[in-house]
Amino acid sequence: MKKVLPTLVILVLIGVLGVVFYNNYFVKYTYTDDKVDLNLYYEVKGEDDYPVILQDNWSDYHARKIGEQYYLDYETVTSLLNDRFYYGEEDEELCYCLPDTRITAKAGENVWTDSSGAETQEPYTICVKEGDTLYVALDFVRKYTNFSYEVFTEPNRMSIYNSWGERQEAEMTRDTKLRSSGGVKSKVVAEVSTGTKVTVIERMDNWSKVVTPDALIGYVENRKMTEPTAAAMTPVTDYQEPEYKRTALDGKVNMVWHNIAGAAGNDTFAGRIANTQSVNVAAPTWFVVLNETGSVEVRAAQAYVDAAHERGMKVWAVLDNFTGPDGVQQQFLASDEARSAVISKAVDTALAMGIDGINVDIEGISEKYGDDFIEFVRELSIACRGAGLVLSVDNYVPYNFNNHYRLDEQGVFADYVVIMGYDEHYAGSQEPGSVASIGYVTYGIEEALKCVPAQKLINGIPFYSRIWKTAADGVTSTAYGMNELQTFIANHNMAVEWNAASEQNYAEVSEDDATYQIWIEDAESIEKKLEVMQAHGIAGVAEWCLGMESADVWTVIADYMNK
Repeated sequence: MKKVLPTLVILVLIGVLGVVFYNNYFVKYTYTDDKVDLNLYYEVKGEDDYPVILQDNWSDYHARKIGEQYYLDYETVTSLLNDRFYYGEEDEELCYCLPDTRITAKAGENVWTDSSGAETQEPYTICVKEGDTLYVALDFVRKYTNFSYEVFTEPNRMSIYNSWGERQEAEMTRDTKLRSSGGVKSKVVAEVSTGTKVTVIERMDNWSKVVTPDALIGYVENRKMTEPTAAAMTPVTDYQEPEYKRTALDGKVNMVWHNIAGAAGNDTFAGRIANTQSVNVAAPTWFVVLNETGSVEVRAAQAYVDAAHERGMKVWAVLDNFTGPDGVQQQFLASDEARSAVISKAVDTALAMGIDGINVDIEGISEKYGDDFIEFVRELSIACRGAGLVLSVDNYVPYNFNNHYRLDEQGVFADYVVIMGYDEHYAGSQEPGSVASIGYVTYGIEEALKCVPAQKLINGIPFYSRIWKTAADGVTSTAYGMNELQTFIANHNMAVEWNAASEQNYAEVSEDDATYQIWIEDAESIEKKLEVMQAHGIAGVAEWCLGMESADVWTVIADYMNK
């Protein structure tokens, strides 16, 4: 026993050391062959569900297989691939506008129609409505969009690319396993063979996150692949964006709006235009949308058109939605039939009377109707382009709360985009201030230029100011034309001094328990605004409105036009 005991002790120690070695080295450092549940890993929600790998990365998007075709929901199509697609809920119709025609397809059908009525049949259903969700066939989207998609199974997944640049690529130098995370104990996603080229998404000390050519994402050891190098992606160019040709004036635009309250207002044109200089576009408020069905009141007069043409001016008839007896109209925008009625009435009248263009002044549109509004602009642009009419669209100074007016799309479809660079402080403002300070004007132009080419951008300036009255019962204001304003200043013995912040003359007086303040629009303030416009190289100027100006402003505007 004395001889056996040491041997037993040694064997026990060896066993203990073996267990320790196994637990602390072999178990810890040997590679697991456990496989990941790929459906859970990719979050596959069903046999027809295809999670989207976007630009080699996970995404929250999911495609659907319906029949033998692959679809994305409409919201994903417009946010990810092409936001020019428009779905009219009221008509259950998918639309796409090209420069000279509009493509339409009814939900559940495999036929699409162009503006001429010609039909084209596809071997698949173009769009499918399930409950409140519209799905659009990716093959149909690709007819008008540059992107690529590839589908894989086991598990279901779809790889999509919609932009192309450089990416980091490497080649596997030996067979290895793609794992769900960095580490030898993470589960296996797939086997990767020697020579496989992978895209390196994230490089770490010992492991790299990669994606394989068949859109499997996981981690491999750095020592089992070459050093990543930059590689240019091959762009998809199946669809060439068409040219949206425009009709433009030679040189700068000087458009003056003419507020026509009714047909009788046309008679004021000759007297008011006589004292102007360098005006090359008259924009009378002639077309008014009256209701949700798209009825339009026409206030146009042939004599007006003829008189303007005799003076060498173009006439761009204003189309608005807020001067009718029932106020702001926006529901007509959601109806294909109503939009078409407005467009036909405006374009047909313009052609019949020799009107040169249409100036759209659609205001008060809520975000709910934003997509409908820009679709209206697209459809009107097709009609105007076909008729040889100039299309211009008026807009508020751009802020995030009016982004739904889509200056970017207007910059493609319209011939001119007009920023109404005034009403910084307006009738409902709770504090006095300038109608159009120089900072406000500069901001509006610079923001618009982020979306609109300079050669298409026109800035609107005011021929009016507001007289602000602050009294015990609050703040009120009244708009005055330039000459009326000077009369008020003189009658109230108001001292006038230059305000450097707004780059306007400023007047103030206190009387009868009230304070009156005026940020004055005059030739000096207009000149400062024109200097900003000249510095930014935009297409021209518009003025609101004819008859409110003093004669001397035309001299500074003419100087701007001649630069």
